[in-house]
Amino acid sequence: MADKVNVMDMVELQFIENAISARFVEIEKLKDSPELLSAEKKLVDRRSKNEEISSIFHELEIKRKKLEDSIETNNEKIKSNEKKLFSGTITDPKELSNYQDEVNILQNNNARFEEEELEIMEEQEPLDPGIEVLKKEINELEAAVKRIKNEVGEKQEGLKHNIEGLRNRKEDVIARIPAEDLKKYNDTKIKKAGIAVSVIRDNFCGVCNMEIPAIEAEKFVDSEILYECPICGRISVLHNPEIDDLKKEFEI
Repeated sequence: MADKVNVMDMVELQFIENAISARFVEIEKLKDSPELLSAEKKLVDRRSKNEEISSIFHELEIKRKKLEDSIETNNEKIKSNEKKLFSGTITDPKELSNYQDEVNILQNNNARFEEEELEIMEEQEPLDPGIEVLKKEINELEAAVKRIKNEVGEKQEGLKHNIEGLRNRKEDVIARIPAEDLKKYNDTKIKKAGIAVSVIRDNFCGVCNMEIPAIEAEKFVDSEILYECPICGRISVLHNPEIDDLKKEFEI
């Protein structure tokens, strides 16, 4: 590897690749947004609760409607029997008594049905407002989930756009790096978990965080030369203020 190279190009290439990786991680994190997951969980819970209460209310309503229909049917029968009783066309005492008995039975049944219907309505009474409250909560949560998804989508699109810009910048930087140095960079990146370049500052490697032995540190004197960290074996450059300014460009 040549001694004199534009070390900032090597550092910039590493920062760009770090930034691209960081943005992909951020995109994945956005998929599991705590705010979105919380809103979706609440929405599922409210929908489940609404279905449960609505089901109970519906079952009670079916029973109430059956009672209502039975009362209506009985009332029609009562009217029909009373019409016969008071028509004057029936003279047989036994037949009159039978009609009267049936009327009494129907009236007693209706009294019982009306009492049962009232009990059902009392059971339904506290459920109805609860259903309305849940519907309101569900509407609000649905709106919140939609809003958060839109915000997440916009952030993801922004990050993807940023990644495209970084990739273009990466190509420009790669074009400036000599082939020999680029090969060394890529070979080191493969061996060192994707991080090829480290910055040496105050005799510490910025990647492995180990202190370089004094005898080795004496060799790190020129910020325009590529070195090698004696601890982790990565391509290393001596820190200079330009590196800090460059790093800030890639922070999210």
